[in-house]
Amino acid sequence: MARHLMIAGHGRAGTTLFYNMLRETLKGFEIPPRETSALSTIGQPGDWVSKRPLDIFQVANVARANVRSKRIDLIVPLRDPRDILVSRHSAVPDDYFISADAMYFIGGPDAPAPVMPGFLQIHEAIGTVLRSGIFPQGVFLLKYEDLVNDPDRIQQKLRDALGLQFEGHFSDFGAAEIPEELQGPLNGVRPVEKARAKWLDEEHRARIFDQFSRFPVLFDLLEQLGYEKDRDWFAPFMAWQAASRPRSKRMSFV
Repeated sequence: MARHLMIAGHGRAGTTLFYNMLRETLKGFEIPPRETSALSTIGQPGDWVSKRPLDIFQVANVARANVRSKRIDLIVPLRDPRDILVSRHSAVPDDYFISADAMYFIGGPDAPAPVMPGFLQIHEAIGTVLRSGIFPQGVFLLKYEDLVNDPDRIQQKLRDALGLQFEGHFSDFGAAEIPEELQGPLNGVRPVEKARAKWLDEEHRARIFDQFSRFPVLFDLLEQLGYEKDRDWFAPFMAWQAASRPRSKRMSFV
């Protein structure tokens, strides 16, 4: 049976890094040298890999377009929402790339523009797919932190769960040349770096306070994804915000 590996879910969650790891090591699959939608490749003969985060909104359409009755496996990249919300993209150097309610579109004459679905809409779409029954064999949830901290363990889990064959190791990422169209989202080609909570950097304090204050459902998602057990982590941000407010001058009367 022909196969299709579909990578879709959160952007800025290591999708391009993971896709390039597959390009360097996965055997037996066609893996285009650019981001490609599942709809454009599902009808092609042979085994394919597609990578487009927003394809998470197209899963049902991809299933209907599967005229060759391929086995479709979905790999959903995840990451600490706080790190996604402070991530940047080389195409939008002056702003955060993804917000709770919008994401930048970087193709077309009016780009970049924050007109695409944001973190919350994408997360809701992931939940819809998980409940849909389209993948009775299950969906592979890939946490960015696990991928970069122990890439070879993730490679082994993919081998076992999806019956894939590899030549080489994820941990050797970057040994092969990376196509130019897949370099931009990486913000530079470099060896795999261990996960670091970038959201804790001082420069992102206002961003984190703003997003979680305006969209408190983010607190629940942090706990659902296993990144926090409660909201105590936010206390320093509240204290920082309180200390940052300008104090009103006390008026005196004579």
